[in-house]
Order: sequence, then C-alpha cells, then structure tokens
Amino acid sequence: MANLQNQSSQAMPSATIRMLVCSRGFLAGVEKVFLYVGVICVFALAVLISSSVFLRTVFNTGIPDEIVIVGEFMIGALILPLAFVAADRGFITVEIFTQGFGVKVQQVLNVLTSVFGVIAVAPITYAAYLTFFDVVDSGAYFFGLLELPKWPGRSLFFFGYILFFIRLIDLSIFDLLVAFGVVDAPVEESDEEGAY
Repeated sequence: MANLQNQSSQAMPSATIRMLVCSRGFLAGVEKVFLYVGVICVFALAVLISSSVFLRTVFNTGIPDEIVIVGEFMIGALILPLAFVAADRGFITVEIFTQGFGVKVQQVLNVLTSVFGVIAVAPITYAAYLTFFDVVDSGAYFFGLLELPKWPGRSLFFFGYILFFIRLIDLSIFDLLVAFGVVDAPVEESDEEGAY
C-alpha cells in the first residue's frame, strides 16, 4: 500500500491516492481474514477425516453425514482464499512467451488478464448470489442423520466469490492506472533471491 503512495505521479491528486490506499488496505485486511478462515477449514478437514478414519478402524463406526461436512469445509478451504491469491497474483501463469515482451506490452496483458477475470467471475458470482438467497429463503437442508442446513456452505461460496470479484475489479482499475502511467508499476521481487 505504501508503494502506491510512493509510486504515484503528479497527475493524480493526493486525496484520490489516499482513498485508493485505504480501500486497498481494507480489502487486503478482509482477504487475510478470509484466508485464515480457509486455513481453519483445512485444519477442520484434517481433524474430521482423521477422526473418521480412527472411528472406522477402531470402533467400526463413523461420523454421521461426514461427506456433507467435508464438502462444506472444502468450499471454505478452496473458495475463501481466492481473493488473497488474486491480490498476490499467485495464479499459475505461463510466462514463456510474455517474458520476451516489453514492459508496456506486459502491462497491457495484465489489464487484459484482470478484465477477462472480471468477465469470467461475474456470472459465477451472480449464480452464487441467487443460490445463497434461494437457500436462505427456502431453509433448505441436506438429507441425512443430522439434517444440516445448506446455507453455511452457500454463504462461504457467495462471500468468497464476491470478495474475489471485488479484488479483480480492483486489479483491473490498478492495472489500467499503471498502463496509462497514472501510477508506477509495483517493483517485483527478484526470483533469484529464492533460487537454489
């Protein structure tokens, strides 16, 4: 966030820079919370699966509706960290061809990547919105011994994707500002530092 303040050019008023820094900082804080909840879901999955295996091996019994519970935790483990990964640009990318291009071409490719990401994620986010409110209104639940409600998993999916969608919009705006020279491109860390 401090890099954005330091990298701003004279073309952009300082009040706008402060607003961008505050909004990006708030978004980063929410992303960290979602990441930590995702980590908790992974630990809960490990405990649930380990205890289920233990119960099946030792006592020849299991945890009721364990498949449903595992599915709900998997949603949290996979979907909630998406915005954090997007902010870090940690997705798998193929840079064989793009590394040879100039800086301006790479900035334009970053804009295209984030804009196409917004376009691709928008229908999924809308479908998650419809499903979440349908499940909440209907009070739907999974059939099984525990009759677990469906809203926790649907809410994790919806809130994870809405945050991911917002982060992609943020990246699109930031990449556009970088491409037009309004703000300077962030300095990337060297890959050679961690190389073996």
